[in-house]
Amino acid sequence: MVDDKDVHRTKYNISIIGDSISTYAGYNPYNFPVYYKDDRAYDNEIESVDDTWWKQVINYLGGELCVNNSYSGSLVAGRFESSACSIKRCSMLHGEAAPDVILIYIGTNDRGFEIDVGFDAPQDILKFYGAYRAMLRQLKTNYPYTKIICGTLLMGKLKDSIDLSYDRFMRVDDRYNKAIRLAVKEEGCLLADIAFSDERYETLDYCHPTKAGHALISRLWLECLKSLI
Repeated sequence: MVDDKDVHRTKYNISIIGDSISTYAGYNPYNFPVYYKDDRAYDNEIESVDDTWWKQVINYLGGELCVNNSYSGSLVAGRFESSACSIKRCSMLHGEAAPDVILIYIGTNDRGFEIDVGFDAPQDILKFYGAYRAMLRQLKTNYPYTKIICGTLLMGKLKDSIDLSYDRFMRVDDRYNKAIRLAVKEEGCLLADIAFSDERYETLDYCHPTKAGHALISRLWLECLKSLI
């Protein structure tokens, strides 16, 4: 973990935008599908919300959760209400006040389902790059005084295994991280380039982190955040 001296601590009000990787039963908006509950939480050795990457980050920063806007199975791209670029999801990050910080870690499903990256279509929300930019623009409009920090996407690995048999979520495709980096630059937001580490987090299915996987993700986030907040 990052040493205490490496992060300037204050009371941050922090919101999350994510997919199933960032869900936990009882901590997402009403009717949002949740991955980490019951047997799935147990199988992944997730004993409490404090084992999730985002809660570890919030706890370390001495912050408080504002809204965990994470929706299992959701994409950035698309015209669905569940799409992270939708007006609905980009308007559900506040409580009584706006968050000080929004941490974004989403895009694994876009990569897994091979949504067109679309570097040549920066306004097309049916493509990943355009949708990511639309999400950031909407968030900046809704929360103009909030720090918006976007994480690049890590790859998973199987627990206790070096088996590289095919699975759509384990295919390396750095175009999506290139799109995130470019969208963040073009929209004037902040980048937590956790994928630059080239580390893989532990999973049972190539996608959803185990307890150890969440710990790795939180460590990489904190290493980036020490220079961002």
